[in-house]
Amino acid sequence: MNRGFFGLAILLTLWGAGIENATACECMGTDKPSAEFRKTPVVFVGTVKSVKSADSRKFGDEYNFNDLQTTFYIDEPLKGVKSKEIDIYTSSQGTACGIEFEPGEQYLIYAYEEGSKIKYLSTSICSRSRDAGSRKDEIAVLRSISNGAFIPRIYGRVEEIIRGIYLLDDLRNVPMYDVLVTASNGENVYRTRTDLGGNFSFINIRKGIYRLDVKLPSTYKLRDDSWNFVSKTGTDFVYEVTASDSPDFITIETRINGRIRGRVVAESGKPVGKGVRVSLISRETAEKEVGDIKYMPTSTDGSGNFEFYGIPPGEYYVGFNLETRPGKDFPYPRTYYPGTPEVEKAKIIVLGKGDAAEGLVLNLPKKVEEIKVRGRVVDAEGKPVSGAIVERYGLYSREWRESDDYSMQNILQPTFEGRVETDENGEFTLML
Repeated sequence: MNRGFFGLAILLTLWGAGIENATACECMGTDKPSAEFRKTPVVFVGTVKSVKSADSRKFGDEYNFNDLQTTFYIDEPLKGVKSKEIDIYTSSQGTACGIEFEPGEQYLIYAYEEGSKIKYLSTSICSRSRDAGSRKDEIAVLRSISNGAFIPRIYGRVEEIIRGIYLLDDLRNVPMYDVLVTASNGENVYRTRTDLGGNFSFINIRKGIYRLDVKLPSTYKLRDDSWNFVSKTGTDFVYEVTASDSPDFITIETRINGRIRGRVVAESGKPVGKGVRVSLISRETAEKEVGDIKYMPTSTDGSGNFEFYGIPPGEYYVGFNLETRPGKDFPYPRTYYPGTPEVEKAKIIVLGKGDAAEGLVLNLPKKVEEIKVRGRVVDAEGKPVSGAIVERYGLYSREWRESDDYSMQNILQPTFEGRVETDENGEFTLML
């Protein structure tokens, strides 16, 4: 089968073209709910009555960034609200951090004062404003502050990651039901189990520094912040509760602990050393003619052993350079286990829920010799062109680009691999 996205393209550029950079929304982050509430002028739970275009320049602003006016019915005033309805301004553009409010939907709103001449209220995606259905515990925390009797809590959700790290199409995480979660600080121990939505909550918890322990089935692992997975069924999350503050929403992500283990041997039959790169790629991706390259890399240890872990159920191929072309850092041809360049002859590794495939032996292929490509650039009259740029492209991949209407599109792009300039005779040399 011909895998088109591993083809080679050489492009010639005789002049440059300017590319205008699109400005994207960049947020600095927010404080925890209690801290954010105390510094925010207006906070409420409300239902959207209407959304219409507006011109914030009437308030004295030079530019009309907040060009949408959303009118809310006030369902629960929490701070700074003096009427039954309120207008909140935001941008119509996601790239300008605007929020697309839906009529009839309920939201928790943190609103801030703007306007150089006349004050008005605005919000953005960079605030804590979100749909109210996903913020029930946060609303309860704010309600306790608003009533003058802060009730601290630790709350969050345990969920399974079913989107793959480079391996599968992105999918929503799913909640894990009936998982035991324990919060302890040495003196106090609290226990609960997650509900159908994967949520857990410890309410009116005593102040102190707490460690959360999560008891998972043996086929699951918890992930840490580096997208790795610990080697036990529970891990520690440490949070502080004070008389006036408690943690933000805690998301605990887990993954099916599928594993693939083996070793890489040299032509002599002896294990290779540390740092030999091995690739894992889904069968679906490997058999596409062209498309997004989803893979997982790992490297051998000092004894030539390799391991992939946290692998979702599915069908996979293992080998060398399965997602890219040979390069200077790893000059080996694409080779599928057990030792073939053809995907049709490769062995499919099937993993069920929490399964392990062990004992694989991969033979490191011979290095690919560099290919020298020489050429000459001439104009329409056949005269050599000096200073022309010849570019080399290889593997196709997908890239998010902003279109003219500011929407984001996922398009297929060749991967740039290098360029050279023609000499005074219009000649060039490329190494492939």
